[in-house]
Amino acid sequence: DVFQLPGGSNEAGTAIDLPLWDLGAKLSGQPLYKLLGARGSRAVELYDGSVYIDDLDASDEEAVEIFREEVKTGHDYGYKNFKIKIGRGARWMPVTEGTDRDVLVIHSVREAAGEEAKILVDANNGTTLNIAKDILDRCEDVGIYWFEEPFPEDGAFNEDFKQFIIEKGYDTLVADGESGPPPPSYFDMVKRGWIDVVQHDFRAKGLTWWRETAAMIEPWGGQCAPHCWGSLIERYAHAHFAASVPHFSLQEAAPADMPGVVLDGWAMQDGCLMVPDTPGTGFDLEADVIEEGVKREDGFRVGQ
Repeated sequence: DVFQLPGGSNEAGTAIDLPLWDLGAKLSGQPLYKLLGARGSRAVELYDGSVYIDDLDASDEEAVEIFREEVKTGHDYGYKNFKIKIGRGARWMPVTEGTDRDVLVIHSVREAAGEEAKILVDANNGTTLNIAKDILDRCEDVGIYWFEEPFPEDGAFNEDFKQFIIEKGYDTLVADGESGPPPPSYFDMVKRGWIDVVQHDFRAKGLTWWRETAAMIEPWGGQCAPHCWGSLIERYAHAHFAASVPHFSLQEAAPADMPGVVLDGWAMQDGCLMVPDTPGTGFDLEADVIEEGVKREDGFRVGQ
């Protein structure tokens, strides 16, 4: 009643999809990534995705300082790679002024993060084809690792953008698929190489769907990087999936702490989350947290 193979869980089953995988791994006495095949690296490379548009009322000089501090916070938590929200000219600033600020912020984050960092940008569909090209040209010296959701997926635009990247000799990957249901042609664009990194939401789609999808896109050269935002616990389950496939790109995360979670064996090392050999997903809740959560009406809920 829960699983609809191929394709994963039905809508009602996605909330228990991951817990069932966790239970299966625990019953078999092995970490989840091994149950899933253990074809990837246990050192899962992360990026800090918390570099948002926090500068709308700031001068250029103030904006540079804002993002230096945000990179410093990421470094303090062990992150090396950073994803930057762009697209200020789509809504919050005039187009030219907003694009200029996007470019300034990208360069500022690169300078603060260092030469070894991977710098990613995410427009949330907030640029046009021509503006996306302009940003890549003006940030050629930055070496943008991936450009996420430059515009709503469109076969003609995605082909044009990818061809531009190839002709320019850029190494930038095109990442897409996070926002809403993608068009029917989405996976055809992945197969054709116009989209490099598949990003459907990890929680909404479920682990079973992601296993099926990872197997489908592997022979095409596609990479996996599920959207993973708003849940620290989900980050650790996500890392098991990352460690199970050979074509995982980078895992989304952000500086955060969560009291009451037992994470024995987990560690950050050189910008990577190290997946332990603890059975299941490898985390638990402290007993007193569970006890209080059961007592309180608002303590726990089952859902997404």
